[in-house]
Amino acid sequence: MMSHLARTLASTLAAFAVVGALVGCAPSPEPTPTPTGFASEAEAFEAAEATYRAYVDATNAQRMDPLHSPAPESFLRGELLESELEFDRQLKAEVLSIVGETVITDVEYAAIDANLTSADVNICLDSSQTTIVDESGNDVTPSTREPITLISTTVVWTPSGTAITSSETLKTGQC
Repeated sequence: MMSHLARTLASTLAAFAVVGALVGCAPSPEPTPTPTGFASEAEAFEAAEATYRAYVDATNAQRMDPLHSPAPESFLRGELLESELEFDRQLKAEVLSIVGETVITDVEYAAIDANLTSADVNICLDSSQTTIVDESGNDVTPSTREPITLISTTVVWTPSGTAITSSETLKTGQC
């Protein structure tokens, strides 16, 4: 025969098992986006532009000082990060480097998601002051290179920070 304490413990454990089974069967609630803290779309677009400008500044600074911090890669995520790292590996393998500064000449806000967690921004880049040089310092920039490029880029805000997740060339030669 069970003691009163044993019966109470058994019934409590059984109740927890039933509740656990019911909770396990209940559908999970949809995750809600993390608030970004932006008061308006304009504020979110300005933050996206600032992020891309910081990335370009870091890229230009690293060309002058390879140990410069923050590294341009710290602004990138996903496939864009992987493609940038691969590009850097190719330059090193061919003993090439890029010198000079890239300049943002125009920014156009394209789209923003309803939760203000990502923004698409079109950016005009002028790389006419950059050259590709070999290990002897000789300019090996392709003569077919278009120094003006219009790109579309996506900036996202997540709990782990701000990141550029995509970049696509829309047009070369003009913006």
